[in-house]
Amino acid sequence: MQTGKSILALSLLYIGVSLINLNDAVEFKLTNAVCMSYNKSWVVMNTCRLKAISRNKTTFNFNCTILHPVNDFQLHGQIFKRANGYKPWLFNIRIDVCRFLIHPYNPLVSLVYRMAKEYSNFNHTCPYIGHQYVKDFYPRLELLRLPLPTGDYMLTTRWFYDRKLHLDANISFTFVEDLINQ
Repeated sequence: MQTGKSILALSLLYIGVSLINLNDAVEFKLTNAVCMSYNKSWVVMNTCRLKAISRNKTTFNFNCTILHPVNDFQLHGQIFKRANGYKPWLFNIRIDVCRFLIHPYNPLVSLVYRMAKEYSNFNHTCPYIGHQYVKDFYPRLELLRLPLPTGDYMLTTRWFYDRKLHLDANISFTFVEDLINQ
């Protein structure tokens, strides 16, 4: 009986140490940010940049001003993986942002929104007007519930107001899983 308890305890300890090493063995870092306003009479881009905090931590800062109330707000998002240039990779999503903020219906967009909402003021329903920002955002691995293979990725977002393209925001990141130490 005592041997069974010690085997169970050792197994649980091994699983716990393995999980800790798994979280420590992954690098998830922002590498580039490019934003563009296509209609400056609707959206003024104030800031879109990365800031290096330490060797392994980079934060994203975004600030724009929406000059007219937006009630018809669409988002087209796509993830690309780098392989001889950026190639489309798995996800190509279009959502109605106003509807999503009332009832989150897309799991991938919900994952990204959960990661960024504490750093932004995008936490209300339509209409959107005035300053919109993301301040000091950095990706936290514990909130990423999606396994990714090692590589360089780019999240592209295209923002449509009243069915017209007004804003692009593209964020590149590196995801490296240390398979040797696992």
